[in-house]
Amino acid sequence: MPSSRLLRFRTAVADDAEALARIDAESWPAPLAATADQWRSRIASFPGGQWVAVFDGEPAAVATAQRISEAFLRAGPVTYERLTDGGTFRRSHAADGDIYQLVAVGAGAVVRGFGLGRRLIDKQIEIARAMPGIRRIIGLTRPARYHRHPSLSIDEYVNLRHKTGRRFDPVLEFHLGYGASLVSTHAEFRPDDAESLGYGVLIEYPVAT
Repeated sequence: MPSSRLLRFRTAVADDAEALARIDAESWPAPLAATADQWRSRIASFPGGQWVAVFDGEPAAVATAQRISEAFLRAGPVTYERLTDGGTFRRSHAADGDIYQLVAVGAGAVVRGFGLGRRLIDKQIEIARAMPGIRRIIGLTRPARYHRHPSLSIDEYVNLRHKTGRRFDPVLEFHLGYGASLVSTHAEFRPDDAESLGYGVLIEYPVAT
């Protein structure tokens, strides 16, 4: 774990955009990583939803979120492109939205394995719970190892577990093992996500503690 004297958490600023893009490039398959321009747009659209872990003076991990409305969520297909306005949040974020959507989390290689991603998601959940008007906290996450079991249906895969009881998929376990519930699965969520065979999984954290 990084020394607490060298680690702090803050909201992102526009000058962080290049560093956040590098973190994404180290955290996500290439087609899925957000660009610096997308980070600038997210920060401009909803600065309070972009949280960074700063280690030794440099951004080392990041979690991004936006507010959307229930009506918007239900208005069309559940796809990353539509629900995030192509990863920019320009037209998807609603300042008075009643849903707090956890969009992505990533950690740079230098701090991988230190749990900063989990701490950032917990910070986002804490913020959402304190926001007036928030009725749901959701995320659309990746079944990242689904490509290893293409013979299974998506419903079979998301419930696949190790003998210990933990889910086989580490990204699903990251949420479902820490208080989230599984709501639904969605084909064609991100067609360019080869590892997840294009699927997204809608998860939800309780608003009340």
